[in-house]
Amino acid sequence: PFRDAMQRDREYLLSMDSDRLLHMFRVTAGLPSSAEPLGGWEAPNVEVRGHSLGHYLSACALMYAGTGDEKLKAKTDYLIAELAKCQAALPGQGCHVGYLSAFPESFMDRVDARQPVWAPWYTLHKILAGLLDTYLHGANPQALDVLVKMTDWVKLRVDRLTPEQMQRSLDTEFGGMNEVLANVYFVTGNPEHLRIARAFDHKVVFDPLARREDRLNGLHANTQIPKFIGAARE
Repeated sequence: PFRDAMQRDREYLLSMDSDRLLHMFRVTAGLPSSAEPLGGWEAPNVEVRGHSLGHYLSACALMYAGTGDEKLKAKTDYLIAELAKCQAALPGQGCHVGYLSAFPESFMDRVDARQPVWAPWYTLHKILAGLLDTYLHGANPQALDVLVKMTDWVKLRVDRLTPEQMQRSLDTEFGGMNEVLANVYFVTGNPEHLRIARAFDHKVVFDPLARREDRLNGLHANTQIPKFIGAARE
């Protein structure tokens, strides 16, 4: 039954249209795209658009590692090459070097200014994790290049804030940013990558737990659990 489920997953992954997944990345980067936009949380007007491509990269990389299916590797190789083009083009749209997303960098300014925005770091965590998985499990060295450039962009965003401003920004859901950055450090050995991972340690949640005080009642579980996984990874 597990193999049957895996086969269904593989068929589903192979059925996905890569250009539809890339559509809003290309549009955001000012590159042409004739693909039909995705819907739901990936629709062009939804603020967490782009996260599914991160999940997809992770899924394809892990499935490739488990099956050796070269068709899956071809899909991830194409996606990474096209994402690299988007990353290279985004500075022409007013973004800092290394930024990569399906929404403009101004979303991050709204996080920093404590203005309403859904969850940009949450989405970027999925993209970072997808790049890392594609490098580690998908045999794609270009993914590491894109990942390191994006991580250096994260460092720029973190370092422009005071520690107090950074902590306030973490009131907006940020996924497992501390986990993925710790995992990037594991690959690169760059201590700056571990330092910025720790900048995402959410003290208002962690400090009571460190005192063995349970202040978790009423908090959104899906927002908190990735923080704890990240703390364990650090």
